[in-house]
Amino acid sequence: MSFGNWIMIWTAAMPFAVLIYYFFRKKYTVQQVPSTLFWQELMKEWQASPYLKKLQQHLLFYLQMLALLLFVFLLLEPYVEKPSLAGDEWVFVVDASASMLAGEPSRLEVQKDEMKELLESGGGRPVTIVIAGASPKVELRRERDKGALMKTIEDITVEYESAEMEQTLLFADTLTDSDATIIHIFTDSLDRAVLVNRTSGAYEVHGFKEQPANVSIRQFGVTEHDGSMSAIVQVINDSEVEMPVTIEVTDGTVKESKEIELASSEEQLIVFDSLPLSILWIATVDAEDDYKTDNEMAAYLQQSANRVMIDAELHQLVSAGFDSLGANVQLVPGDQLDAAADFPVVTNRISLLEGKEPMLLIGRDDAEAVEAKGAVTVGDHPLFAYADLADVYVAELYPPVEGYETIATVGEAPWIQVGPSGNIVILSDIQSTDWPLSPSFPLFLWSTLNELSGDNEFAGMFRPNEIRSISVAGDGTEWDLYRGEEFISTYREGEGAFSAPAAPGVYKLIGEEQSMNLIVQLGEEEKQLQAGSSYRIGQGGEVSSELVRVSFLPWIIPLILLIVLIEWEVYRRGISRR
Repeated sequence: MSFGNWIMIWTAAMPFAVLIYYFFRKKYTVQQVPSTLFWQELMKEWQASPYLKKLQQHLLFYLQMLALLLFVFLLLEPYVEKPSLAGDEWVFVVDASASMLAGEPSRLEVQKDEMKELLESGGGRPVTIVIAGASPKVELRRERDKGALMKTIEDITVEYESAEMEQTLLFADTLTDSDATIIHIFTDSLDRAVLVNRTSGAYEVHGFKEQPANVSIRQFGVTEHDGSMSAIVQVINDSEVEMPVTIEVTDGTVKESKEIELASSEEQLIVFDSLPLSILWIATVDAEDDYKTDNEMAAYLQQSANRVMIDAELHQLVSAGFDSLGANVQLVPGDQLDAAADFPVVTNRISLLEGKEPMLLIGRDDAEAVEAKGAVTVGDHPLFAYADLADVYVAELYPPVEGYETIATVGEAPWIQVGPSGNIVILSDIQSTDWPLSPSFPLFLWSTLNELSGDNEFAGMFRPNEIRSISVAGDGTEWDLYRGEEFISTYREGEGAFSAPAAPGVYKLIGEEQSMNLIVQLGEEEKQLQAGSSYRIGQGGEVSSELVRVSFLPWIIPLILLIVLIEWEVYRRGISRR
């Protein structure tokens, strides 16, 4: 402990002055003495009493001395120094993805305590709090009120979606005005490579060195065969030890389970045969691991379209791809495609996008293609669950369709889009790519056919907090979203895209005359937990630390006031007894 104002040490003379005053203060009381003999005896008794004994009878004196000493202590401005990261301003980037639920207490709760401790040593710096994600959220901006900051930190909850840390850090950089700003990153792990190429700013990463034990369901699917069903569960043990696991599948009525042993890093495919016909199944694993969020997964038996109408003017590779899926392919001249009903249409006629039929548009007949540059990048969409497009080469691209969401790009240019009504657009001719040579081509067509089949009892598979359009009854229809008996929200068709819930699970959309199932699944990146580390990095390498003064004044002042109140009460009671 140190003092910031030694010049005020002279005020220590005040308590000594009060002490001397009490030693030499005379006290007179009225005393009736019946005789001189008794007077002499009383004087002997007074003179025999030591000063210390007299002082013991004066509580008021002790309170005054204590208040004076604390006041002197206050004037000396005592403080202690604590190490703290340098910087005029702090930005807290908080990973609220599903993986932060690992452990007991959870990783998020541990880091919330770290944030609070950091605020205690912050010296009143302004703090900005950002929740990481595909769309980063600013909870507080340059806030100095410690109470507001503490409450905001306490209220942070897991959002389940991927943290998208690189994108979030780019956003956080825009919130800083000077190089003296320190960005604190609270996450489970972050590769140094994400930060080393940044030319400005300073960062402190708060990670976890421990690798949590985890058994997860990576994939789960069901299929119908000869009047019964089969389920396949892919289970992986990411723990460092062997783990006994129980796998169970259920449709809400029938339950089947199997017990297995999973070695460290082992993967197994568990098959359940001869299950009864049911459209919705849930698989769970029971294991003594540290992360329960990825221990459950749902699968829905979608009704695949058995018929597809293809524009005869498209390249024959398109019809060949659908033929390989066993679909009932019908080639129709382009001017007769508007006669289709209730099953998918494949064409390049953009004018048909306004029709009611589900449509896959391959190329465009109203624009010229231009040279494409760059590699293919796909977003997190169910269409790419089984189709890896990373090695596909695209030579030419058409302009994007306005109002459609881009889910795959070539370089920076849109390549595959999804429309508000569920239509799918590929902005290139098949013959201008090498895609038909890749195994991903028929897999993508299969996913597209299922997506366009229009199962009126299934709203689709979603990622946590995913926002996209869904095909429901019509404009103005209200749909209530439930998870079991719990009401979640209300969605009105025609008032914007649908926003999926955050927590994974099976939900139900209930309308006036119809209900639909909806499944929210964790992303694959949230099922693979990694051990990380804590480190500091910034301009010129490692970020230096500084000592921050933590003053005792906020505690001393209330204590002095309390003593003064007690002193007044002692004085008041002494006066009342006279």
